[in-house]
Amino acid sequence: MKTSVETVSGVEKRIRVEVPPDEVARRIEEGYAEVRRMVPLRGFRKGKAPISMVKRLFKDHVEAEVAEHLVKDSISDAVKENRLRVLSMPRIDGAKIAEGQEFAFTATFEVLPEITPTGYKGLPVTRETVEIKDEDVDAAIANLRESFASYHAVEGRGAAEGDLVEVNYSSSADGEAIETDQPANLFLGSGAPFGKEFEAALADARPGDRKTVEVDVSGEVSDKKYAGRKVGFDVKVNGVREKRLPELNDAFVKNFGEIKDMEELRSKVAERLRAEGDEAARRRAEEEVRNGLLERNAFEVPRSLVDRQVFTMIEETANRLASQGIDLKKVNMDFEKMKERFVPNAERSVRGSLLLDAIAKQEAIDVPFSEIESEMKAMASAAHMSYEKVRELYGDEERMDALRSRLLERKVMAYLLENAETREEVAAE
Repeated sequence: MKTSVETVSGVEKRIRVEVPPDEVARRIEEGYAEVRRMVPLRGFRKGKAPISMVKRLFKDHVEAEVAEHLVKDSISDAVKENRLRVLSMPRIDGAKIAEGQEFAFTATFEVLPEITPTGYKGLPVTRETVEIKDEDVDAAIANLRESFASYHAVEGRGAAEGDLVEVNYSSSADGEAIETDQPANLFLGSGAPFGKEFEAALADARPGDRKTVEVDVSGEVSDKKYAGRKVGFDVKVNGVREKRLPELNDAFVKNFGEIKDMEELRSKVAERLRAEGDEAARRRAEEEVRNGLLERNAFEVPRSLVDRQVFTMIEETANRLASQGIDLKKVNMDFEKMKERFVPNAERSVRGSLLLDAIAKQEAIDVPFSEIESEMKAMASAAHMSYEKVRELYGDEERMDALRSRLLERKVMAYLLENAETREEVAAE
Protein backbone atom coordinates (compact mmCIF):
# COMPACT_ATOMS: atom_id res chain seq x y z
CA MET A 1 0.00 0.00 0.00
CA LYS A 2 1.37 3.38 -1.02
CA THR A 3 0.23 6.43 0.95
CA SER A 4 1.15 10.09 0.63
CA VAL A 5 -0.10 13.30 2.25
CA GLU A 6 -0.20 16.66 0.52
CA THR A 7 -1.14 20.11 1.75
CA VAL A 8 -4.14 21.62 -0.02
CA SER A 9 -4.23 24.78 2.10
CA GLY A 10 -3.34 25.93 5.59
CA VAL A 11 -6.37 24.06 6.92
CA GLU A 12 -6.75 21.20 4.43
CA LYS A 13 -4.80 18.00 3.80
CA ARG A 14 -5.28 15.35 1.13
CA ILE A 15 -4.28 11.72 1.57
CA ARG A 16 -3.57 9.73 -1.60
CA VAL A 17 -3.74 5.96 -1.30
CA GLU A 18 -2.81 3.28 -3.85
CA VAL A 19 -3.33 -0.41 -3.06
CA PRO A 20 -1.73 -2.86 -5.54
CA PRO A 21 -3.98 -5.32 -7.41
CA ASP A 22 -2.62 -8.40 -5.61
CA GLU A 23 -3.45 -6.90 -2.20
CA VAL A 24 -6.96 -6.00 -3.37
CA ALA A 25 -7.46 -9.55 -4.72
CA ARG A 26 -6.21 -11.07 -1.44
CA ARG A 27 -8.63 -8.96 0.60
CA ILE A 28 -11.53 -9.87 -1.67
CA GLU A 29 -10.75 -13.59 -1.44
CA GLU A 30 -10.63 -13.29 2.34
CA GLY A 31 -14.01 -11.57 2.20
CA TYR A 32 -15.56 -14.37 0.17
CA ALA A 33 -14.12 -16.95 2.56
CA GLU A 34 -15.62 -15.12 5.55
CA VAL A 35 -19.06 -14.94 3.89
CA ARG A 36 -18.88 -18.61 2.97
CA ARG A 37 -18.04 -19.49 6.56
CA MET A 38 -20.72 -17.33 8.20
CA VAL A 39 -23.70 -17.18 5.82
CA PRO A 40 -25.93 -20.27 5.38
CA LEU A 41 -27.03 -20.99 1.79
CA ARG A 42 -30.01 -23.18 1.00
CA GLY A 43 -28.96 -26.76 0.33
CA PHE A 44 -25.51 -26.36 1.88
CA ARG A 45 -24.09 -26.40 5.37
CA LYS A 46 -22.15 -23.33 6.56
CA GLY A 47 -18.78 -23.25 4.88
CA LYS A 48 -19.65 -25.89 2.29
CA ALA A 49 -21.28 -23.81 -0.48
CA PRO A 50 -19.31 -23.63 -3.76
CA ILE A 51 -17.09 -20.54 -3.81
CA SER A 52 -18.38 -19.75 -7.31
CA MET A 53 -21.91 -19.43 -5.87
CA VAL A 54 -20.69 -17.21 -3.04
CA LYS A 55 -18.91 -14.95 -5.53
CA ARG A 56 -21.98 -14.73 -7.75
CA LEU A 57 -24.35 -13.92 -4.89
CA PHE A 58 -22.15 -11.68 -2.73
CA LYS A 59 -19.82 -9.94 -5.17
CA ASP A 60 -21.20 -6.43 -4.60
CA HIS A 61 -21.40 -6.90 -0.84
CA VAL A 62 -17.84 -8.21 -0.47
CA GLU A 63 -16.31 -5.56 -2.74
CA ALA A 64 -18.15 -2.78 -0.88
CA GLU A 65 -16.92 -4.18 2.47
CA VAL A 66 -13.34 -4.46 1.23
CA ALA A 67 -13.41 -0.92 -0.18
CA GLU A 68 -14.79 0.47 3.10
CA HIS A 69 -12.12 -1.28 5.20
CA LEU A 70 -9.29 -0.26 2.89
CA VAL A 71 -10.39 3.38 3.05
CA LYS A 72 -10.89 3.36 6.81
CA ASP A 73 -7.64 1.54 7.66
CA SER A 74 -5.41 3.54 5.30
CA ILE A 75 -6.79 6.90 6.45
CA SER A 76 -6.36 5.91 10.10
CA ASP A 77 -2.75 4.84 9.52
CA ALA A 78 -1.89 8.00 7.57
CA VAL A 79 -3.44 10.28 10.21
CA LYS A 80 -1.46 8.59 13.00
CA GLU A 81 1.80 8.44 11.04
CA ASN A 82 1.64 12.14 10.08
CA ARG A 83 0.17 13.28 13.42
CA LEU A 84 -2.66 15.11 11.72
CA ARG A 85 -5.24 16.84 13.91
CA VAL A 86 -8.34 16.12 11.85
CA LEU A 87 -11.44 18.33 12.24
CA SER A 88 -13.88 17.03 9.64
CA MET A 89 -15.08 13.85 7.99
CA PRO A 90 -13.01 13.11 4.86
CA ARG A 91 -14.30 13.79 1.37
CA ILE A 92 -13.53 10.63 -0.61
CA ASP A 93 -12.82 10.64 -4.35
CA GLY A 94 -12.28 7.37 -6.21
CA ALA A 95 -12.35 4.24 -4.03
CA LYS A 96 -13.84 2.02 -6.77
CA ILE A 97 -12.83 -1.63 -6.93
CA ALA A 98 -12.15 -3.04 -10.39
CA GLU A 99 -10.95 -6.60 -10.92
CA GLY A 100 -7.24 -6.83 -11.64
CA GLN A 101 -6.60 -3.14 -11.01
CA GLU A 102 -5.13 -1.20 -8.13
CA PHE A 103 -7.50 0.40 -5.62
CA ALA A 104 -6.86 4.15 -5.49
CA PHE A 105 -8.57 7.08 -3.83
CA THR A 106 -8.00 10.48 -2.21
CA ALA A 107 -9.39 11.67 1.12
CA THR A 108 -9.54 15.43 1.76
CA PHE A 109 -10.35 16.87 5.16
CA GLU A 110 -9.88 19.90 7.41
CA VAL A 111 -7.09 19.94 9.97
CA LEU A 112 -6.00 22.33 12.67
CA PRO A 113 -3.60 24.85 11.16
CA GLU A 114 0.05 24.77 12.17
CA ILE A 115 0.55 28.12 13.90
CA THR A 116 3.83 29.68 14.96
CA PRO A 117 2.69 32.75 16.90
CA THR A 118 4.86 35.87 16.78
CA GLY A 119 4.88 39.31 18.35
CA TYR A 120 2.95 38.28 21.45
CA LYS A 121 5.43 39.79 23.91
CA GLY A 122 5.49 43.54 24.38
CA LEU A 123 1.93 44.10 23.20
CA PRO A 124 0.77 47.66 24.07
CA VAL A 125 -1.83 47.55 26.83
CA THR A 126 -3.54 50.24 28.89
CA ARG A 127 -3.84 49.20 32.52
CA GLU A 128 -6.61 51.22 34.13
CA THR A 129 -6.71 51.99 37.84
CA VAL A 130 -10.15 52.40 39.38
CA GLU A 131 -11.03 55.33 41.66
CA ILE A 132 -14.20 54.99 43.71
CA LYS A 133 -15.67 58.32 44.85
CA ASP A 134 -18.27 59.04 47.52
CA GLU A 135 -20.85 59.88 44.85
CA ASP A 136 -20.28 56.44 43.28
CA VAL A 137 -21.07 54.80 46.61
CA ASP A 138 -24.11 57.10 47.05
CA ALA A 139 -25.46 56.05 43.65
CA ALA A 140 -24.92 52.35 44.38
CA ILE A 141 -26.72 52.62 47.73
CA ALA A 142 -29.55 54.50 46.02
CA ASN A 143 -29.90 51.52 43.67
CA LEU A 144 -29.97 49.20 46.68
CA ARG A 145 -32.79 51.30 48.15
CA GLU A 146 -34.69 50.98 44.87
CA SER A 147 -34.37 47.18 45.03
CA PHE A 148 -36.07 47.22 48.46
CA ALA A 149 -38.84 49.62 47.41
CA SER A 150 -42.39 48.73 48.42
CA TYR A 151 -45.66 49.80 46.79
CA HIS A 152 -48.66 50.99 48.77
CA ALA A 153 -52.20 51.83 47.72
CA VAL A 154 -52.63 55.51 46.90
CA GLU A 155 -55.18 57.45 48.91
CA GLY A 156 -56.75 60.82 48.07
CA ARG A 157 -55.31 61.26 44.58
CA GLY A 158 -55.12 59.72 41.13
CA ALA A 159 -52.20 58.03 39.38
CA ALA A 160 -49.03 60.09 38.83
CA GLU A 161 -45.59 59.52 37.35
CA GLY A 162 -43.64 56.89 39.28
CA ASP A 163 -46.78 55.03 40.41
CA LEU A 164 -47.53 51.39 39.71
CA VAL A 165 -50.91 51.11 37.98
CA GLU A 166 -52.58 47.68 37.96
CA VAL A 167 -54.88 47.23 34.96
CA ASN A 168 -56.70 44.80 32.70
CA TYR A 169 -56.79 45.80 29.05
CA SER A 170 -58.24 44.68 25.75
CA SER A 171 -56.80 45.80 22.43
CA SER A 172 -57.85 45.83 18.78
CA ALA A 173 -56.65 47.13 15.41
CA ASP A 174 -58.25 47.24 11.96
CA GLY A 175 -61.47 45.90 13.44
CA GLU A 176 -59.80 42.75 14.84
CA ALA A 177 -59.17 41.88 18.49
CA ILE A 178 -55.49 41.55 19.41
CA GLU A 179 -55.69 40.73 23.13
CA THR A 180 -58.64 40.44 25.51
CA ASP A 181 -58.77 41.18 29.26
CA GLN A 182 -54.99 40.98 29.76
CA PRO A 183 -53.63 41.84 33.25
CA ALA A 184 -50.63 44.19 33.43
CA ASN A 185 -48.65 46.25 35.93
CA LEU A 186 -47.52 49.57 34.41
CA PHE A 187 -44.91 51.94 35.86
CA LEU A 188 -45.97 55.41 34.79
CA GLY A 189 -43.05 57.34 33.33
CA SER A 190 -41.26 54.32 31.85
CA GLY A 191 -43.12 54.46 28.52
CA ALA A 192 -43.47 50.68 28.53
CA PRO A 193 -45.06 48.84 26.92
CA PHE A 194 -47.18 51.10 24.64
CA GLY A 195 -45.56 54.53 24.86
CA LYS A 196 -46.19 57.92 26.42
CA GLU A 197 -49.50 58.51 24.66
CA PHE A 198 -50.93 55.38 26.28
CA GLU A 199 -49.60 56.48 29.69
CA ALA A 200 -51.14 59.95 29.30
CA ALA A 201 -54.59 58.34 29.28
CA LEU A 202 -53.88 56.90 32.74
CA ALA A 203 -52.85 60.20 34.32
CA ASP A 204 -54.92 60.85 37.47
CA ALA A 205 -56.69 57.46 37.05
CA ARG A 206 -58.23 55.85 40.13
CA PRO A 207 -59.26 52.28 40.94
CA GLY A 208 -62.49 51.40 39.11
CA ASP A 209 -61.94 53.88 36.26
CA ARG A 210 -62.25 52.76 32.63
CA LYS A 211 -60.16 54.45 29.96
CA THR A 212 -60.24 54.18 26.18
CA VAL A 213 -57.36 55.39 24.04
CA GLU A 214 -56.17 54.99 20.46
CA VAL A 215 -52.39 54.91 20.02
CA ASP A 216 -50.00 54.80 17.07
CA VAL A 217 -47.69 52.14 18.49
CA SER A 218 -44.00 52.67 17.70
CA GLY A 219 -42.14 50.14 15.61
CA GLU A 220 -39.73 49.74 18.54
CA VAL A 221 -42.33 48.07 20.75
CA SER A 222 -41.16 44.65 21.98
CA ASP A 223 -44.39 42.86 21.05
CA LYS A 224 -44.29 42.70 17.25
CA LYS A 225 -48.04 42.18 16.83
CA TYR A 226 -48.47 45.82 17.90
CA ALA A 227 -45.56 47.37 16.01
CA GLY A 228 -46.45 50.13 13.56
CA ARG A 229 -50.23 49.82 14.03
CA LYS A 230 -52.96 52.17 15.22
CA VAL A 231 -54.33 50.28 18.22
CA GLY A 232 -57.40 50.93 20.31
CA PHE A 233 -57.21 50.05 24.01
CA ASP A 234 -60.02 49.56 26.54
CA VAL A 235 -58.40 49.77 29.98
CA LYS A 236 -59.87 48.99 33.40
CA VAL A 237 -57.90 50.39 36.35
CA ASN A 238 -57.76 47.93 39.25
CA GLY A 239 -55.34 49.67 41.57
CA VAL A 240 -52.84 52.52 41.93
CA ARG A 241 -49.78 52.11 44.15
CA GLU A 242 -47.04 54.57 45.04
CA LYS A 243 -43.41 53.63 45.58
CA ARG A 244 -41.87 54.05 49.03
CA LEU A 245 -38.15 53.74 49.62
CA PRO A 246 -36.77 52.41 52.92
CA GLU A 247 -35.03 54.80 55.28
CA LEU A 248 -31.22 54.56 55.35
CA ASN A 249 -30.97 53.37 58.95
CA ASP A 250 -29.96 50.33 60.99
CA ALA A 251 -33.11 48.48 59.93
CA PHE A 252 -32.11 48.88 56.28
CA VAL A 253 -28.55 47.68 57.00
CA LYS A 254 -29.93 44.44 58.49
CA ASN A 255 -31.00 43.40 54.99
CA PHE A 256 -27.34 42.66 54.22
CA GLY A 257 -26.46 39.95 56.72
CA GLU A 258 -23.72 40.59 59.27
CA ILE A 259 -23.01 44.21 58.33
CA LYS A 260 -23.17 46.32 61.53
CA ASP A 261 -23.95 49.85 60.42
CA MET A 262 -24.16 52.26 57.51
CA GLU A 263 -20.42 52.99 57.60
CA GLU A 264 -19.60 49.30 57.08
CA LEU A 265 -22.23 49.07 54.34
CA ARG A 266 -20.61 51.97 52.50
CA SER A 267 -17.22 50.29 52.89
CA LYS A 268 -18.54 47.00 51.48
CA VAL A 269 -20.25 48.76 48.60
CA ALA A 270 -17.03 50.64 47.75
CA GLU A 271 -15.13 47.34 47.88
CA ARG A 272 -17.62 45.74 45.49
CA LEU A 273 -17.49 48.71 43.08
CA ARG A 274 -13.70 48.57 43.11
CA ALA A 275 -13.71 44.82 42.38
CA GLU A 276 -16.20 45.32 39.54
CA GLY A 277 -14.12 48.17 38.14
CA ASP A 278 -10.92 46.11 38.34
CA GLU A 279 -12.65 43.22 36.57
CA ALA A 280 -13.94 45.51 33.82
CA ALA A 281 -10.45 47.02 33.43
CA ARG A 282 -8.93 43.53 33.20
CA ARG A 283 -11.41 42.55 30.48
CA ARG A 284 -10.60 45.70 28.49
CA ALA A 285 -6.87 44.97 28.80
CA GLU A 286 -7.43 41.40 27.63
CA GLU A 287 -9.38 42.69 24.64
CA GLU A 288 -6.44 44.94 23.75
CA VAL A 289 -4.14 41.92 23.94
CA ARG A 290 -6.48 39.91 21.72
CA ASN A 291 -6.66 42.71 19.15
CA GLY A 292 -2.86 43.01 19.11
CA LEU A 293 -2.43 39.25 18.68
CA LEU A 294 -4.88 39.09 15.80
CA GLU A 295 -3.23 42.03 14.03
CA ARG A 296 0.22 40.42 14.27
CA ASN A 297 -0.79 36.85 13.37
CA ALA A 298 -2.76 36.19 10.19
CA PHE A 299 -3.69 32.62 9.26
CA GLU A 300 -6.53 30.66 7.71
CA VAL A 301 -9.25 29.45 10.07
CA PRO A 302 -10.95 26.04 9.61
CA ARG A 303 -14.55 26.49 8.49
CA SER A 304 -15.73 23.57 10.62
CA LEU A 305 -14.54 25.29 13.81
CA VAL A 306 -16.25 28.52 12.77
CA ASP A 307 -19.48 26.62 12.10
CA ARG A 308 -19.31 25.01 15.55
CA GLN A 309 -18.77 28.40 17.17
CA VAL A 310 -21.70 29.88 15.23
CA PHE A 311 -23.90 27.02 16.46
CA THR A 312 -22.78 27.68 20.05
CA MET A 313 -23.58 31.40 19.70
CA ILE A 314 -27.05 30.68 18.29
CA GLU A 315 -27.66 28.18 21.11
CA GLU A 316 -26.59 30.74 23.73
CA THR A 317 -28.88 33.36 22.16
CA ALA A 318 -31.84 30.95 22.20
CA ASN A 319 -31.15 29.99 25.84
CA ARG A 320 -30.92 33.66 26.84
CA LEU A 321 -34.26 34.46 25.18
CA ALA A 322 -35.89 31.43 26.80
CA SER A 323 -34.55 32.48 30.22
CA GLN A 324 -36.27 35.86 29.68
CA GLY A 325 -39.59 34.06 29.24
CA ILE A 326 -39.72 34.49 25.46
CA ASP A 327 -41.50 31.69 23.61
CA LEU A 328 -39.03 30.71 20.89
CA LYS A 329 -41.80 29.11 18.82
CA LYS A 330 -43.46 32.51 18.46
CA VAL A 331 -40.28 34.49 17.77
CA ASN A 332 -39.80 33.01 14.29
CA MET A 333 -36.01 33.15 14.47
CA ASP A 334 -34.31 33.33 11.05
CA PHE A 335 -31.39 30.97 11.66
CA GLU A 336 -29.81 31.56 8.25
CA LYS A 337 -29.60 35.31 8.87
CA MET A 338 -28.34 34.68 12.40
CA LYS A 339 -25.59 32.43 11.05
CA GLU A 340 -24.54 35.10 8.57
CA ARG A 341 -24.50 37.75 11.29
CA PHE A 342 -22.51 35.61 13.75
CA VAL A 343 -19.80 34.41 11.33
CA PRO A 344 -17.35 37.39 11.74
CA ASN A 345 -17.38 37.21 15.54
CA ALA A 346 -17.25 33.41 15.47
CA GLU A 347 -14.20 33.48 13.19
CA ARG A 348 -12.51 36.04 15.43
CA SER A 349 -13.22 33.94 18.52
CA VAL A 350 -11.83 30.77 16.90
CA ARG A 351 -8.74 32.62 15.64
CA GLY A 352 -8.06 33.99 19.13
CA SER A 353 -8.48 30.60 20.80
CA LEU A 354 -6.13 28.90 18.32
CA LEU A 355 -3.52 31.61 18.89
CA LEU A 356 -3.69 31.30 22.68
CA ASP A 357 -3.40 27.52 22.41
CA ALA A 358 -0.36 27.86 20.13
CA ILE A 359 1.29 30.31 22.57
CA ALA A 360 0.65 27.85 25.41
CA LYS A 361 2.52 25.14 23.48
CA GLN A 362 5.35 27.48 22.50
CA GLU A 363 5.83 28.71 26.07
CA ALA A 364 5.17 25.30 27.70
CA ILE A 365 2.20 26.65 29.66
CA ASP A 366 -0.06 23.90 30.97
CA VAL A 367 -2.86 23.34 33.48
CA PRO A 368 -2.13 20.46 35.87
CA PHE A 369 -5.05 18.65 37.48
CA SER A 370 -4.28 20.31 40.83
CA GLU A 371 -5.30 23.67 39.30
CA ILE A 372 -8.43 22.16 37.77
CA GLU A 373 -9.28 20.69 41.16
CA SER A 374 -8.78 24.08 42.87
CA GLU A 375 -11.09 25.70 40.31
CA MET A 376 -13.81 23.09 40.90
CA LYS A 377 -13.53 23.64 44.67
CA ALA A 378 -13.90 27.40 44.14
CA MET A 379 -16.93 26.77 41.92
CA ALA A 380 -18.45 24.51 44.58
CA SER A 381 -17.93 27.16 47.26
CA ALA A 382 -19.44 29.94 45.11
CA ALA A 383 -22.48 27.80 44.26
CA HIS A 384 -22.87 26.46 47.83
CA MET A 385 -22.46 22.91 46.52
CA SER A 386 -20.27 20.03 47.60
CA TYR A 387 -17.01 19.49 45.74
CA GLU A 388 -18.12 15.93 44.98
CA LYS A 389 -21.21 17.24 43.19
CA VAL A 390 -19.19 19.63 41.02
CA ARG A 391 -16.67 16.86 40.30
CA GLU A 392 -19.56 14.69 39.19
CA LEU A 393 -20.80 17.45 36.85
CA TYR A 394 -17.38 17.51 35.18
CA GLY A 395 -17.09 13.73 35.10
CA ASP A 396 -17.31 13.34 31.33
CA GLU A 397 -14.24 13.99 29.19
CA GLU A 398 -15.81 16.72 27.03
CA ARG A 399 -16.78 18.93 29.98
CA MET A 400 -13.43 18.40 31.69
CA ASP A 401 -11.60 19.38 28.48
CA ALA A 402 -13.74 22.51 28.20
CA LEU A 403 -12.88 23.49 31.78
CA ARG A 404 -9.19 22.84 31.19
CA SER A 405 -9.27 24.93 27.99
CA ARG A 406 -10.93 27.80 29.85
CA LEU A 407 -8.27 27.72 32.59
CA LEU A 408 -5.46 27.45 30.03
CA GLU A 409 -6.77 30.49 28.14
CA ARG A 410 -6.93 32.43 31.41
CA LYS A 411 -3.36 31.39 32.25
CA VAL A 412 -1.97 32.33 28.83
CA MET A 413 -3.75 35.69 28.95
CA ALA A 414 -2.18 36.39 32.36
CA TYR A 415 1.22 35.56 30.85
CA LEU A 416 0.63 37.96 27.95
CA LEU A 417 -0.44 40.75 30.30
CA GLU A 418 2.67 40.20 32.43
CA ASN A 419 4.83 40.55 29.30
CA ALA A 420 2.95 43.49 27.78
CA GLU A 421 4.12 47.10 27.46
CA THR A 422 1.79 48.68 29.97
CA ARG A 423 0.60 52.27 30.15
CA GLU A 424 -1.20 53.26 33.35
CA GLU A 425 -4.22 55.54 33.36
CA VAL A 426 -7.25 56.24 35.53
CA ALA A 427 -10.38 54.44 34.34
CA ALA A 428 -12.97 56.69 32.71
CA GLU A 429 -16.19 57.15 34.68
